[in-house]
Amino acid sequence: MRKIVDSNFLQDERLRDYLEASSDNFAVLTDYAAMEAYKGNTLLSIQRSMAILAAYPAQVIVLHGTQHACSLDGRGSDYWRRMIDDEQTKGFAEYCSLLPRAQNGDPKITRQLLERGREATAHMDRMLADTVTITEALDGIAATYTSGDLRRLRSGAPYTDAFIEKTLRHVMMLAAMLLGDHPTVSTFPDGKEAPDRFIFRIALCMILLALRWISVGGALKVSAPRLRNDLVDINFATFATYFDGLLTADDKLTSIYIEATIWLEKVFGTRDGGQ
Repeated sequence: MRKIVDSNFLQDERLRDYLEASSDNFAVLTDYAAMEAYKGNTLLSIQRSMAILAAYPAQVIVLHGTQHACSLDGRGSDYWRRMIDDEQTKGFAEYCSLLPRAQNGDPKITRQLLERGREATAHMDRMLADTVTITEALDGIAATYTSGDLRRLRSGAPYTDAFIEKTLRHVMMLAAMLLGDHPTVSTFPDGKEAPDRFIFRIALCMILLALRWISVGGALKVSAPRLRNDLVDINFATFATYFDGLLTADDKLTSIYIEATIWLEKVFGTRDGGQ
């Protein structure tokens, strides 16, 4: 099993149980899991966040960043393989061996960790500023849903064909918007390839999150810090659709991941990078 690890699960003893259960169980780390571990009190946070994984370094897979995932194209079941950063994965044990040196005051390692902490904090601050644009886009989408749609969302009733078609259009529109803002990807994938692409799947997960917000009043009702945290969660859910699931203590995140896999399987006939 290769499962994406949410940052809130890194210090959870259930992660240790998962790794101990089988040497074939792998914890998969994304760039956002690393950023969450580095931000704040970096030297303390990173030690605590890596403590369990450091005991099982051969069972840790480190991924390339989100921008790399967005740049991947084509179809096929090898998406997850192309997301793996082989160099960082092979070097994870050595990385873990350096952390005690920082704890013991090694100035070089301490500087490197603190620099990563500053970069993580800066990235999260930029995300906070970007929530304004995302909020406006999602609330524009919310305005297209009727009172009947809202009743259906609140009651948990099955989606109608018209509701599904409307939601799919919003996924495509949001994916196009995200592509327009992406620094390295500009061409939109064709219809067959689109459901395999990371930028499409993150748009899908964002829309599924937006539907939850819509049912309780819309994205403008959500504070900027909470919205940023939800968007970080969406990143974990998106990566998890390419692997064997998600390790998290967050019920809402688990629900969005499950909904995304259902949409990918039932509507698009795909999952796990195109299988």
